[in-house]
Amino acid sequence: MATLASAHAVYVEAVRKAVGQKGLVAIGEANRLHGLELGKAGIKQGGLRKSDLKSIVEFFVGAHPYFGFEIELQKATDKELEMKVTYCPWIETFRAEHAGQDICDWVTKMDEGIGQAVDPKVKMTLPKCMMRGDEYCVYRYSK
Repeated sequence: MATLASAHAVYVEAVRKAVGQKGLVAIGEANRLHGLELGKAGIKQGGLRKSDLKSIVEFFVGAHPYFGFEIELQKATDKELEMKVTYCPWIETFRAEHAGQDICDWVTKMDEGIGQAVDPKVKMTLPKCMMRGDEYCVYRYSK
């Protein structure tokens, strides 16, 4: 996981330095579109279900052995899903690479895209984020 986290830190910080905010927004959109494709594949394979926000948390919890994120479901309704990430294997690498506190805003756009494969109206926010100094992260999907 350190290699993947390091790669994210390198490209985000290189674009931040070379292009600034416009480049970060472009990275976010590219990551969202990639996540949308991953989400469509997840639906096709059965790991995600159209219009079922709870399937998003099930999808991420099922990926734990591969990615190492520890996730707890906080809330699941027809309009909102909230996940609490209590362990992120990337945080120490992001900090060691001197990534900006907002790196997760750009990298997790991929997770927003995955959610949009489930429901195109969904937006994802990070009201709490370990990179910003919070004790845990909160991923909130809402429509």
